[in-house]
Amino acid sequence: YVINPTSNSVAAGGGTGSVTVTTATGCTWTAVSNDAFITVTGGASGSGNGTVNYSVAANSGPARTGTITIAGQTFTANQ
Repeated sequence: YVINPTSNSVAAGGGTGSVTVTTATGCTWTAVSNDAFITVTGGASGSGNGTVNYSVAANSGPARTGTITIAGQTFTANQ
């Protein structure tokens, strides 16, 4: 499994993004947020190549980092 990108910077006001998953046909995968301020909005599971969409909530505090586990790989959002 390969994900792209593996990280992204998100503005303090929040935002959305997507991550592509590349794998062999028939290989299944899931995407799970590991932090409450990141929501997987689409592509929470799939088979073969796919796209995971996510949303990051606005942040009025100090800088923070959160992750999504996608197909066993880690995507990092820096905000």
